[in-house]
Amino acid sequence: MQEFKLRPGPDLFNRIHVKDQRGQAFCGCAVIIGSGRNARSQMHATTGISEVTADTPNMIDPERLAVELGADMCAVNRGRVWTIDEIELVGGYIADFHGVRMTWVGEMVAEDLFLQFQNPYLPSLIKRYTKWTFHAGKTVQILREPGGPVWVMQEYTTATDPTLTIDNLHEVGSKLKNLPEGWTFETKLLDKDLVLDTMACDAWASIIRDDLGCTYQACGYGHDTSANYIP
Repeated sequence: MQEFKLRPGPDLFNRIHVKDQRGQAFCGCAVIIGSGRNARSQMHATTGISEVTADTPNMIDPERLAVELGADMCAVNRGRVWTIDEIELVGGYIADFHGVRMTWVGEMVAEDLFLQFQNPYLPSLIKRYTKWTFHAGKTVQILREPGGPVWVMQEYTTATDPTLTIDNLHEVGSKLKNLPEGWTFETKLLDKDLVLDTMACDAWASIIRDDLGCTYQACGYGHDTSANYIP
């Protein structure tokens, strides 16, 4: 196996700050290095780097890209749309994946990533240097655990349910068939900005995916201090 050609990690000179991201599509790519519990998934996204269309994910050949990078596997995210209003992040290197420019945005244990795809509502950790802001006067979609954390939707996907739009996310709750007992889904109107800042908690975030593949970040999970308040 050849050496991985990129050097993952944050670059303090690559600070990205983009506004008006609610409803904006983006493309992601996970680059897997290693095997078993030692495997790591290096996460990449187009946000703040390049515009995407519905055809953008099809430009990337995952198998060919893995060979070119010296990686074990690559997986492309499709149909992803932000629910966040304002995004700030410290990215890493910027790479061209078959004509799609992306930046490194974080790292996961690869096995956790795979398990999350197979098991909705399974918490996983991701290390990324991000600050998500949901603006006052806007709505957020929330999953509440009984006596546990609150999960705020950061992105939805049309890969499972192509009828989802930024305007009908309040209907997601009625479509979740495997919501754990005691959990509830709600849409909440914010009366002040909600900020989830991983740089306030050692860059770690807890995330889950629901039945439809939508992704949520935790507020108040264990000793997590990323949220400025619990909505």
